[in-house]
Amino acid sequence: MQIIYRIILFQILCGSVLAANPQGIGLVAGNMMAPVVVLSGFVSSACIIIGGTCLFASFLKYLQHRVNPLAVPISTVLVLFILGAVLVVLPLAYKVTESGIPFHLM
Repeated sequence: MQIIYRIILFQILCGSVLAANPQGIGLVAGNMMAPVVVLSGFVSSACIIIGGTCLFASFLKYLQHRVNPLAVPISTVLVLFILGAVLVVLPLAYKVTESGIPFHLM
């Protein structure tokens, strides 16, 4: 019998707590979108900057590889190029998949 009273008391307390906030979880989710959009923009910008840097470093390493192939292996050039290409294309994945949080380039 005590268990039933505890369950009823728990339901009454939970009901009064939830009734105090008429907006509910939607308001919390709406308030959390502003920081997430800022973080998404930061990550997208960082990906483009780091990806461009890797592509430029790949070009410089390729020039060094042409001068002395033993000092700079071609694998270094390829890894930097692939990494840079992936990082530059990564922010554009939203446009292709049409899901996630959009970003805006200025």
